[in-house]
Amino acid sequence: DVYKNTACMMHMGNMTKDFVPVGKEEQAEIKDDKNALKVAELMGIDCEWMITYFCKPKLKVGTEWVQKGSTCNQAANSVAGIARAIYERTFRIIVDKCNESLIDKAMKKVHYIGVLDIAGFEIFDYNGFEQICINYVNEKLQQFFNQHMFTLEQEEYVREGLDWANVDFGMDLQPCIDMFEK
Repeated sequence: DVYKNTACMMHMGNMTKDFVPVGKEEQAEIKDDKNALKVAELMGIDCEWMITYFCKPKLKVGTEWVQKGSTCNQAANSVAGIARAIYERTFRIIVDKCNESLIDKAMKKVHYIGVLDIAGFEIFDYNGFEQICINYVNEKLQQFFNQHMFTLEQEEYVREGLDWANVDFGMDLQPCIDMFEK
């Protein structure tokens, strides 16, 4: 569930600020477990187990497992690392769903996603969720700009009977914008 994963990642971002140093070793503990409880609920795991995992992870030393106390920075980095992994997997799900909806069944199946950009499409071997969002917004702005600055102006020139040759502003990517907004 993309929404659930997104909520989890956001609460994990808040959770990174909830660690406080305790004792002379300055080992991390959670000062307020509100965000941790939300994260655990969204992930479907036990909150105490999760907090222990971040604050006192188990390490294998030889043939034995030992618990090692984490600093606040280490615990926050562990939470952020898990959040990044969830983020990456969620983005992959979105890309796969986009590809499924874009592939024409009559064509040879191709695995890529074309990313909206001001100049049209870019095809990357790998692309991050941030880049798709940036390119989506850029394309929306470009469409708005073209419509209001050029297309409407050209229509006005035609209405006024001015000698004018219409300019083609390139490929209209509105169907792709519509697909992202569904």
